[in-house]
Parts: sequence; structure tokens; C-alpha cells
Amino acid sequence: MITLPIPTADQQRISERLADFIAERSERILAEWEDGVGRDRTIPAPDKLTHKQLRDHTPQILSGLSQTLCNAFNPQLLFDSAYEAATHGYMRWEERYDVSQLLREISHLRATLIYHVAEFQEQAPDFTGSRSLFAMLVVHSYFDRLMRISVESFIAAAERKTQNK
Repeated sequence: MITLPIPTADQQRISERLADFIAERSERILAEWEDGVGRDRTIPAPDKLTHKQLRDHTPQILSGLSQTLCNAFNPQLLFDSAYEAATHGYMRWEERYDVSQLLREISHLRATLIYHVAEFQEQAPDFTGSRSLFAMLVVHSYFDRLMRISVESFIAAAERKTQNK
């Protein structure tokens, strides 16, 4: 995990504005992510999932990112986001994903979010250079941790199944 620097007051303010932007657009981000996952033929599992199963913990993942942008050093938020990531990995194992499908699905979410961050940047001309650095470190660190913990949970579930046979 990346060690985040302490943000300046400007960096914290812009991170909070980005958090609000993401929270306001969460339904749109989720819909675009679902569309991207649905079009990705390398992820056949979503064809068999209901809308609710596909979304499972993804709204909480986005909410956790928004909260983390506002308070990146809160240990409870770190715990909560780890729980959501582990649950997501386990649920995808239960839904018969393979690990590459899990990673591609999370990559689609990151790509969709980055597109929206670019839209935020167009609306917030002060989201540049060092002012945006802290927020972008938080976003990418959050997604790296999400991927790592989801995969760890996925693999642990598969190993438990193998041991119980």
C-alpha cells in the first residue's frame, strides 16, 4: 500500500470536492461500469448474474472511496473498505468468476471512475498539479488495495473449498 503524504489544506479541499462529485454521480458511474462489464466478452459470468448480484458491494465500494477522499487516515474507513473488498472477492468466487474476471471487473470500475475524474477536472480548473496529487494517490491506492484484498479473499475461498473436499 502506498504511504500517503499528509495533504495540504488545498489538497484536502479539492479531495473533498472530488468526493462530493463522485457521490453525486455514483448511480451514473455504476450504470456505466455495468455497461462496460456487460460488453466485455472476457467476463462471461455477468451474463448469468442478476442486476443485484452484479452490483453486490460496488455501491459501498464507491461510497468508501468518497469517504476515504475526505478522511484518508481514518482506521475505521480502512477496515470498512477492506471488509467490502473481501466480501466482493468472496461473492465473485461464489458466483463462479475466475480471478482474471474479478480483476477485469474492478479494472472496469477504475477506468469508469477515472473518466469521471477527468470530467471533474474540466469543471474544476484548480484540480491540477500538486493540488490533484493527493486525491489521485488516494484513488489509485484505494483501487490497488481493493484489487489485492478482493483477490486474497477469492483465493482463500477457493483454498477452503479445496481443503474441504
